[in-house]
Amino acid sequence: MKITKLIVTLLAVFFIKTTFAQSCDCSTEFTHIKDFMEQNYAGFKDKQAQMTKAGYDKLVNEYLNYAKALHSGEECLLIISQFLDHFKDSHVSIGSRFNATKVDSAYLNQRQIVNISDKQYQDLLQSKGKEGIYYFNWDTAAYKIAVIKDETPLHDYVGVLLNSNLPGWKKGVLKLEGKMQNDSSMKGVLYMRNQMPSPQWFVFSKNTIYGDWQRVGTTREKTNFTYVPVASRKLSEKILYIKISSFSPSNGNNIDSVFKVNADALKTMPYLVLDLRGNGGGSDYTFSPILPYIYTDPIHNIGVDVLSTDANIAGWTKELDDKDMSEGNKNEIRGIIKQMENGKGKWVSLGEDNVTSDYTKLPNPAKVVILVDKGCASTTEQFLLFARQSSKVILMGQPTSGTLDYSNVIEAPFSCMPYVLRYSTTRSRRLDVGQGIDNVGIKPNKTLDPNDDWIKAAVAELEK
Repeated sequence: MKITKLIVTLLAVFFIKTTFAQSCDCSTEFTHIKDFMEQNYAGFKDKQAQMTKAGYDKLVNEYLNYAKALHSGEECLLIISQFLDHFKDSHVSIGSRFNATKVDSAYLNQRQIVNISDKQYQDLLQSKGKEGIYYFNWDTAAYKIAVIKDETPLHDYVGVLLNSNLPGWKKGVLKLEGKMQNDSSMKGVLYMRNQMPSPQWFVFSKNTIYGDWQRVGTTREKTNFTYVPVASRKLSEKILYIKISSFSPSNGNNIDSVFKVNADALKTMPYLVLDLRGNGGGSDYTFSPILPYIYTDPIHNIGVDVLSTDANIAGWTKELDDKDMSEGNKNEIRGIIKQMENGKGKWVSLGEDNVTSDYTKLPNPAKVVILVDKGCASTTEQFLLFARQSSKVILMGQPTSGTLDYSNVIEAPFSCMPYVLRYSTTRSRRLDVGQGIDNVGIKPNKTLDPNDDWIKAAVAELEK
């Protein structure tokens, strides 16, 4: 389908500086990112209105003060990341663009030292909560850390290095830090092998932190998790099951293949279970093989507008370097770029609201259960907006992520730090008619308990 009908997620990579020079002032970098977001991020005006201008200005001043404080050079990435979190858009993020094997000695010299006393160490050995002594699961000699509670505006917990066999690591420097987002998940930074910070989520379980860090004195837990891009099997003579883990372009051929392989079964079996749990999105064209099998009535689609700025034009133009993109899609993008160049500083429509009626309703599958959860985001939610318009479809599970209203992500470099800012360039017109889903998600027709067997529940629903 054409780009004007289905949003394609963009990721354009610009030239990145690879050294974090001592002259890279945090307040200057923070101001650069703030200004860039205000000028180029498609959701800025909406987000500022939600915060109120006074609230936003207060937020800026608060984080600018953090950026000017002692140790701001070390914590600058954390400061900027937490500032961006206030936009509440999962499409806004930071990516690392440095060589983790190269060391910036000027940066290392400014790192703070946290002392862990002998008594504190002994107490931590007895801890059963988040605090404790941990070692790195994948190389036990590389890092041993003390995780302690240390509530500040920037972090709730820190991981302090106790010892390491790697050169340049001093006892007492931070290995990780972050703010708790819920009872078990923390968002912050991990200081990499060269001690440069990288954005990271940390999930605390009984004796591990995200499986990477093991509490001293405990045994590493085995996991049977295996990532499978696509999978299919017959659940019964009447029910076909298809799992799709991602709509990323790299999985496009797999999705196309699984539907071609199962073409006869799809035409003859009355029921389909489509498992999209954990599917974080990708590019819209990858789900086109599914649409004929769920279609019943014309699909109504509300379009998007792109914010035309020099930086956004550069990002869309960079997408044309993608060797895997079809010439048809490239021509669509060239047309969009031309519109953007003719409308700089304005919103440019990527197409009018439209109705898709290109398909014929098929007798089979007669009913389709789609399993969804919090891991369903972005392109997956775009697919679900189409799918829920079908009388064949029943959504079952938990509400989705709510990451779609601002889309078509590109990247732009920081001014002097070796990172990139990822942000959205388009805004859905669904927002203008009160149909936004960000931070709300798409609710299933039938809610399932996370502890239940969802496939069994889908089969029971179809066999009614």
